[in-house]
Amino acid sequence: MNENNLIQNSNRSRDEVEKIRKKGGVNSGETRRRKRDMKQKMKALLELPAASNDKEQLEALGVDPDDMDNEMVLVMAMFLSAAQGDTKAFDRVMQILGKDIGHEELALKKREFKLKEKKAGLDDSAALDKLDEVLAKIGGDG
Repeated sequence: MNENNLIQNSNRSRDEVEKIRKKGGVNSGETRRRKRDMKQKMKALLELPAASNDKEQLEALGVDPDDMDNEMVLVMAMFLSAAQGDTKAFDRVMQILGKDIGHEELALKKREFKLKEKKAGLDDSAALDKLDEVLAKIGGDG
């Protein structure tokens, strides 16, 4: 879209601005309802009992029969993918378990930074420069 084609709200009539805002609000509400409904449907599907072939696999892994639902099937699939060497699946499993190494490393670096900042008595601008430096090390050459 070309910026020259855009008309600022300050150049529109009050009625026109009101109609645009109302239309945006209606669309926003529809989107929220659609997302809410999709979430409810997904929850309903995940709570359904696992199919018989999935139950056999879950049973072989030692899963309690009361826990054999579609959510457990997804967890099993992710676990098996990770066990077969899928690094994305492994990362996701670690994230679910709260053992996300990147997250822990970032939290540790932030704590170190705060301690160093207190020790050095840095002012705000120097602290921001130092934070940029630390974040560059984390994101860049590690």
